Amino acid sequence: MKNKRSALQELQTASLGHDSLKEAVSGWLLSGEIAGWSPKTLDDRRIWMGRVREFLEARELVFDVNGLRAYFAAYQRGADGRSMRLPRPASVKHVHSLLSAFGSWCVEEGLLDSNPMKRIPAPTLRDDGIEPYADEELNALLRAAKDGQKNAERNTAIVHFLADTAVRASEMCALTLDDVSVGAGTAQVRCGKGGKSRQVAFGKATAMALYRYLRAEPHDGSDPLFLSERGGPMTVGSLFQLCKRLGRAAGVRGVHPHRFRHDAAVRLLRNGAHAFGVMNLLGHTRVQTTQVYVKLAEADVREMYRTASPMDNLRKKGR
Repeated sequence: MKNKRSALQELQTASLGHDSLKEAVSGWLLSGEIAGWSPKTLDDRRIWMGRVREFLEARELVFDVNGLRAYFAAYQRGADGRSMRLPRPASVKHVHSLLSAFGSWCVEEGLLDSNPMKRIPAPTLRDDGIEPYADEELNALLRAAKDGQKNAERNTAIVHFLADTAVRASEMCALTLDDVSVGAGTAQVRCGKGGKSRQVAFGKATAMALYRYLRAEPHDGSDPLFLSERGGPMTVGSLFQLCKRLGRAAGVRGVHPHRFRHDAAVRLLRNGAHAFGVMNLLGHTRVQTTQVYVKLAEADVREMYRTASPMDNLRKKGR
């Protein structure tokens, strides 16, 4: 009888039913709010946990190993009932990390005996989603920003800033004039991922582009650094639309703010920047995330040396 009771207790703490999961999610988000999670982090976790709960309830599954395996299998196929297309590996990784954090919190609170996410392998991030711009593509985007555009000075400054600082779209849109020192070539990102702040830097070309933009469009210190066509703060959505327009005008496919971030990271590493310096610039908390860019930059260098090795070319000329 004792063994049967123990087995029942173990079963009850190995999973979370629908009502228990709803209560646990509410508790997790409340503890995160107390711990100082940013509003963006809270919203992101609330949305994803809602999607997982909706999936499990629709299929009469619970929050355990089998239910979570079913969810990830469906999500990676774009068949979770909410996805419009196949998710990127980074998105799957993000959801895996989020659910792992929730599972760990449940164990700490005594709601689960063990974290079921430990039995679900984390996806491996591939670098095939990182596609830096070719030099001619970046030059074409700069020309498109200058030519025939209503806000040429602003658009040129935006392309320079994205390509030089590797900031995220949301981070750039949150910047005010007070956050930026054009003379020093630095900007203070106050709304980074996870609510963390950091300082980023930019070069003389970007400083000059910012100076010309700010001279043409005077700002007060508390004003957003970049304004929309209507004069209000630039939003992430309007920034994406601007990138699309510039891409069409330049004849460059796949132009979006995050691609500038990828491009900046790879170019910095190609040009000799230290990996840990790039890690801090990007706001990464794990060196493994930055390592994706390091591998890509190293591959570029090896490819370059196949045709441009100084000593190999010297020998060819001497023949």
